[in-house]
Amino acid sequence: MSALAIEINDSGLVVANAERVLAVEPGYALAERGRIVTGQDAYRQARLKPRQVSNRYWSDLSLEPGSSGIDGVGNAAELAYAQLSDIWQRFRGEDPVVFVVPSYYSREQLGLLVGLAEEAGVPVAALVDAAAAASMRPYPARQLVYVDAGLHRVSLTHVEQTDEAIARGEMGLEKTGLAQANDMLVRFIADRFVLATRFDPFHDAECEQALYDGLPGWLRALHGEESIEVELTHADEAFRVTIEREQVLGVVSGFNRAVAQLIAQAREGDRGLVVQLSERMLELPGLGAQLARLDDAHVVRLPIGHAARGAVLGFDAVGAPGGSVRLLKHFPWRERPDEAPIEASAQAAGRGPAESAAGRASAAATHVVYRGIAYPVDGEGLVIGRDHAAGRRTLVVDGATGGLSRQHCELVLRDGELKLRDTSRYGTFVNEKRVAGETVVRPADVIRIGSPGIELQVIRVGDRDGA
Repeated sequence: MSALAIEINDSGLVVANAERVLAVEPGYALAERGRIVTGQDAYRQARLKPRQVSNRYWSDLSLEPGSSGIDGVGNAAELAYAQLSDIWQRFRGEDPVVFVVPSYYSREQLGLLVGLAEEAGVPVAALVDAAAAASMRPYPARQLVYVDAGLHRVSLTHVEQTDEAIARGEMGLEKTGLAQANDMLVRFIADRFVLATRFDPFHDAECEQALYDGLPGWLRALHGEESIEVELTHADEAFRVTIEREQVLGVVSGFNRAVAQLIAQAREGDRGLVVQLSERMLELPGLGAQLARLDDAHVVRLPIGHAARGAVLGFDAVGAPGGSVRLLKHFPWRERPDEAPIEASAQAAGRGPAESAAGRASAAATHVVYRGIAYPVDGEGLVIGRDHAAGRRTLVVDGATGGLSRQHCELVLRDGELKLRDTSRYGTFVNEKRVAGETVVRPADVIRIGSPGIELQVIRVGDRDGA
């Protein structure tokens, strides 16, 4: 039996069948003159009419008065209903519908979604957890997680691998999503216009909207270019600035690090890690490179709509609609197991040999770099922390960040290897993998301590030229 899938993600609601993605539209709604406009039409006016536009109604789905964020609209559910009705009017047919839902939705939100669908005349067959729907292939002997982002949340779900995929427990970054990352990038570009031309795009609503409209294309261009020229027109005058990729990487570095740290916190034991990552997240520059630093990790890039199509492909396990609508956190595998070694998989996912564990230099590291200064490590060791260790050589780091112990960790050169021992209450991470007791660190490894974190690079200084 065929089916239609609707994936609930406010950065892009996806409509798909077994063959292809039919539509992707943003979770935006505009209330004007007694009617509600949704999707791309609302997005294009978000900066022109900010008091009349909302993009939080899917993440904050609720019947609570005032939850819509728009005057004249009672609650978030009214906006969600308007967008769902519009989608159904365009794609309705004889096939039943499977909703792909985020793992963080509460029972109340799931029940409300089903109620809205029934009110709109949508024949709901089942709800499928997005992580279970997206996990089509098992990875034996490895830990499997699914990571996706909406406009206001980054979400990670553990996937248990038995004879089927089982979504087990979600953890996320509250108030950290693609909307916040885009806001930072747009503000940065606007500041560049002010510095270079004295024109402030935020003083004109149409220019502000043009920044948001142009941002996706500019980011795509910066994936392959070191710099691009951005142009805005105001009052028949053209303003141009040059945006460099390195500058943009600096703007989103905090977001990228937060995602990497979320994944690192989800690690269980010493098994290789497989990260199923939605392609919508990789539109941000630098995230792929940040995740390539994860030890023993294979990043699987999932195209937008992958979870929706996965739900349709597993529809036979759902059964025909009828009776109560079930939430499925267990879903059958739809592809053969991946038996490839973890390092081969990591390189296949775009991680270069220099970035992989196997590709690191085999010679022992000799120094650790903090704020551009290389500190040598010998057999006497080097303590790292927020305070001096009595009688020990100590690297004192900035104590303004949280999660730092007075003597947080120790590096020592022993048996021809540079070894790191965690002595903190909070944990020490090497390539975003938490250290259990003691581990060997090698050139190109990155040590992180604290939260959001201080990073130290491990290097080897050559015997001849000291570099």
